[in-house]
Amino acid sequence: MQIAIFIFYLVLFSFFISKIHFFKTSGIGKWTLIVLFWIKITAGVIYAKFYTLPKYYEGSDTWRFYRLSLAETKNLLHHPLAFVKDLFTYGYNTPGNIFSGQNTYWNDLKSNFIVKLLAVINVFTNNSYYSNIIFFNFLFLFGLVALFKLFHQIFADRKFLIIAGIFLLPSTLFWCSGIHKDGLILSATGIIIYTFYSCINKRISFTKISIICFGILVVFALRNYVLFTLLPALLSWWLCQKYPGNNLKIFIAVYLLMAISALIISSIVPSFNFLSFIVNKQHEFLLLEGGSKVDVPQLKPTFINFISFLPDALDMAFLRPHTNEIRNISYIPAFVENILLLLLFLISPIYLYTTQQTQPVILVLFIFPISILLISGYTIPFTGAIVRYKSLVLPLLITPLLCINDFFVINKIRSRFNSSKFIFKKSY
Repeated sequence: MQIAIFIFYLVLFSFFISKIHFFKTSGIGKWTLIVLFWIKITAGVIYAKFYTLPKYYEGSDTWRFYRLSLAETKNLLHHPLAFVKDLFTYGYNTPGNIFSGQNTYWNDLKSNFIVKLLAVINVFTNNSYYSNIIFFNFLFLFGLVALFKLFHQIFADRKFLIIAGIFLLPSTLFWCSGIHKDGLILSATGIIIYTFYSCINKRISFTKISIICFGILVVFALRNYVLFTLLPALLSWWLCQKYPGNNLKIFIAVYLLMAISALIISSIVPSFNFLSFIVNKQHEFLLLEGGSKVDVPQLKPTFINFISFLPDALDMAFLRPHTNEIRNISYIPAFVENILLLLLFLISPIYLYTTQQTQPVILVLFIFPISILLISGYTIPFTGAIVRYKSLVLPLLITPLLCINDFFVINKIRSRFNSSKFIFKKSY
């Protein structure tokens, strides 16, 4: 029965992909997009099977969400109002700190959101976990296609590099295809950035504003610090549009102003000490145990301590896993992605040598993912966890790097250099 349900929804959603206007106008061929959808579903099934292994099953969030969703589905069918109301209630005296990782309404909301969504989908799939994977990846597809459409408008001749960067990065394919928060966060973020780009470069409409607000709510519910990291990047982008020609200066000014404002607010209102939020998050992680735990110093909520911790944060964010930490085959793709990212960073200055300025959207796609990576580096002391948290921003960072780095740019530099020599000789 479950196999029949799986095949039915696989065919049905493949048909939807071929008919929905948003997908038809994406610039990706119908069958190419359907195959990419099937690849993601396959990755989601592998993700599920991986977490059925005895070593991981008990602690796996994806199966815990599913088990909780079964009772919620019954609640939905018999007490729909209570089902909805439950999402907005909590069993604590107060909602608690929105940045806390335990015993608050806001922390519980991340899991409750996924459980409620699964409960609704269970109604259509007869509680079939594997068929639910199809529903989730159909939702994920909207954000990924939105990112493709964004990049394709900027880099029209880089179609296959864009597809590879968005859909086929191994870590992202694995972590963002399973039933969990990561795929939804990436999809919602992609929709926000694409729709914001459309508002800036075409026209603002009520529909677009509604889509952006919906995406913001999803990201806030699932991982609020991602939203708070994205908002200053979008503000900088909007200011660049109003005051063109000063893109890099505007981004630097906005981020400096926000950093100074955060320090001032922290000194006036100690309960809003942003450095303490990051410190508390790291301490919550340090209390956990796991085979990939890294011995890092404990953070303190001082500016000097954060500066001294920066090498450790960069190491966690960009260099993990180290070669001596590759204990199984699952770490190898992440290791290769780190090498690719570092190589792209190294050759990017060559590209920048041949360009006059970078578009604001490209700056957003650099600064926002790097901000997320740094926050992860400061707070997460587990190699396995850092690989997962990186996966949802890698497409935003690696894809533009792949596209802007014209691998034939050396010839352009050589031609420019030869032209300069010719002009120099001619002047004499």
